[in-house]
Amino acid sequence: MRRIQARHAATARAAGDVGSAARLAAPPGNGDNAGMNILLNGEARALVAPVTLLQLLAAEGLGERRVAVEINGEIVPRGRHGETVLAEGDKVEIVHALGGG
Repeated sequence: MRRIQARHAATARAAGDVGSAARLAAPPGNGDNAGMNILLNGEARALVAPVTLLQLLAAEGLGERRVAVEINGEIVPRGRHGETVLAEGDKVEIVHALGGG
């Protein structure tokens, strides 16, 4: 299994495609409670709140891929991605299998 790098959004923005990752990013220095902070594969990430796991996966370009997701050390079954709402301080790990031969 390979760890998904949390740089997809930055790469997309640098290429001119702000997409859904930018819509999930909390505005910097907004001073209100509209944002939350999580760790995504060990990297700090500020997001708007509330955000479901399914929305986060879609924003990272992983909505259609087969991935395993852990939140705070517990695996979240694929069928619960849409109903699982992320919270302040959550530690999210996303991995996927690579095929090859």
